[in-house]
Amino acid sequence: MNAIKDGNHIRIYDAFLIRESIKEIPGRFYDPDDKAWLVPLTPENAATLALLGVELEKNLISAPETDDALEKDEKPIVPMPIKATPYQHQVRAYNFALRLFGIGGAAP
Repeated sequence: MNAIKDGNHIRIYDAFLIRESIKEIPGRFYDPDDKAWLVPLTPENAATLALLGVELEKNLISAPETDDALEKDEKPIVPMPIKATPYQHQVRAYNFALRLFGIGGAAP
């Protein structure tokens, strides 16, 4: 299984084993002439395909996140109900969950 960039889509070849997972991706379609699946080109879709074991073309692989947002200390939106000092990944996950359930405002 391999994938290449094709305009605004990711073209996936030899994806018979993961076809049911690809069918769950919104906006996907099958090109019978080329015998390939096409999914919209988004970082989320590229990450999903990588998790499914698809070999991605180099220009589809995102660089490790070195964003300043990940390096700064994030504070909990609502005080965490724990006594220990949480790690940054725990604070980010806690804030993500609060936003997911509509507590604490919109995502940054």
